[in-house]
Amino acid sequence: MQIIATIGPKSTDKWIIKELIENGVDILRLNCSHFNKEEFEYVIKFSKEIKRDVHILVDLCGKKIRVSKELKYIYKIYNGQEVYFCGEDFYSSIDTSKLKEMKLIPLTIGTEEIIKSDIKAISMKDNTMNFEIIEIDKGVIKTKVLRGGIIRGGKGCNLSNIYDDKAFLSEKDKENILWALANDVDIICQSFVERKEDINIINKLIKEKYPNNKCKLWAKVETPTGINNIKEILELTDSIIIGRGDLVPESGILNAVNLQDQAIKTIKENDKKVIVATHILNSMKNGHPATLPEIESIYKFIKCGINGFLLAGETSIGKAPIQTVKFLKNAIEYYSIGGKNE
Repeated sequence: MQIIATIGPKSTDKWIIKELIENGVDILRLNCSHFNKEEFEYVIKFSKEIKRDVHILVDLCGKKIRVSKELKYIYKIYNGQEVYFCGEDFYSSIDTSKLKEMKLIPLTIGTEEIIKSDIKAISMKDNTMNFEIIEIDKGVIKTKVLRGGIIRGGKGCNLSNIYDDKAFLSEKDKENILWALANDVDIICQSFVERKEDINIINKLIKEKYPNNKCKLWAKVETPTGINNIKEILELTDSIIIGRGDLVPESGILNAVNLQDQAIKTIKENDKKVIVATHILNSMKNGHPATLPEIESIYKFIKCGINGFLLAGETSIGKAPIQTVKFLKNAIEYYSIGGKNE
């Protein structure tokens, strides 16, 4: 059973990395959504000095939609306000100084994609910010804020039913792949995989640039489309991560549970490996003890035969990264041998 720990602001110190590895972390995850070349290379070098066979996973951004870096302001938005979203191309073509009080947010997609889509809802920040669709007119989305917060360039967004009909590898992903290969990482994981072409396009790049490289290629599925196409994705990878942090806003919290069970069953039937990611021990991320529902969830995943857990915010920004890993390791060992009377 693998434990994957995401490295971030709360876990880059040498002693923390050492404690994470010594307390059961098999794989360190470097999230390219927050790419930092110097920091990442330091983590790789130092972790390999601690334990030669610890694995490094580089997690690409994939087709995650974000607020464009072209956004000229930082907005604090409140419940009940009207906020507008648009394509990056539209935003760059207008004079934003004439918008006055109108809050127009450019997204990292084009106007044509918005027009072709049947967008039902928009959310941000792991579904803690929510927007109700009022109308969509010529690629501009008028919304009402249901739960507010801060909007700034680079913030991740979830748009339900977004139109997508092609395999696409961004320039950022290409740069991150080549950097990962040059630094001999062990695993490259593509995020938001929805069809096998999303993996094949990376395979081609790797074979072209580093034909003898032994790096493994994993897929992270986090949309209904990706889970419905999981059999074809499995043709090109031996391991799949179920990214629940985005699956919930992409599919709705009730359907997300059905989809994750469907994915696990299909992956195990095809004799491949499955990792469950995010929302594992959120209570411990916030400095609180693990809750009974969290422990029960870990128990059920172990009993249904998953191959590992990925800790995201729990170890990257959480208040107790080492304690979280220790707790998860103990839970895995306890439930893997059937439990015992205390």
